[in-house]
Amino acid sequence: MKTKTFIIILIGLLVISFVSVGLVTAKSDNPRNAEQPANSGRPEKLKQIIFVHPIAPDMPGKPDNPPEKPPKEPEEPKDNTYYELWGGYLNSTIEYKINPNIAMVTGGNAIEAIDAAAEAWDVKTLDVLFSNIGETEKSWYAEDRENIVSWVKFLPRDYIAVAVMWYDDDPISPTYMQIYEVDIVFNAFHNWGIEPGKRDRAFDIQNIATHEFGHPTGLNDLYYDIYSELTMYGYSSMGETKKQTLGEGDILGAQELYSVP
Repeated sequence: MKTKTFIIILIGLLVISFVSVGLVTAKSDNPRNAEQPANSGRPEKLKQIIFVHPIAPDMPGKPDNPPEKPPKEPEEPKDNTYYELWGGYLNSTIEYKINPNIAMVTGGNAIEAIDAAAEAWDVKTLDVLFSNIGETEKSWYAEDRENIVSWVKFLPRDYIAVAVMWYDDDPISPTYMQIYEVDIVFNAFHNWGIEPGKRDRAFDIQNIATHEFGHPTGLNDLYYDIYSELTMYGYSSMGETKKQTLGEGDILGAQELYSVP
């Protein structure tokens, strides 16, 4: 009788052990919905990634002195459904502050333009990704447990903006990396505009900011010309505004990480 009871207890323990292993190794399709460990606070040491947004080259790939004018090749059709994820994702809302010291802005409300850029991603996802919590005197980027949007003069001048993130490997989903902090810096060497009719002499704030917020959302830069209609296309020009509106590929990438609203 004792032997039979022992066997029943042993089988019960094996079943519990099997179920526990299954729970540990299960992976959520949406990393933000994965249950985090009880001690999953911010790690002491984080990794850093920087995305640089360059000015579009005037005539990419053209030699200085072509021997003769080549025949015009047919343009490739645009692919507006493509996206790339760089591996990072937001497990909680990024509460950002804006430094209102904005030089060379041609009219309009720059803070409203930045908030509209962040909202472009929020409205396409189930989760609240970004929230403006006020102003700050901080500028540039630093790991300081604050998320800052600012304007700073920096070289080289062919950089329009940079998006900087601090992240660590996710303890539940090894495919992903959890973003803990975000700074976005616009190059104050350039003119920045909002009002129609003046954008052709300046970079449109909302246009560039929408692209930059795409990086902490989890999307990578795209540089092939067939992706040039997408928000995450890596080049921009003065007067451009098309990045304000997300393309199909931009939306599909965000919704892969954060689900459909």
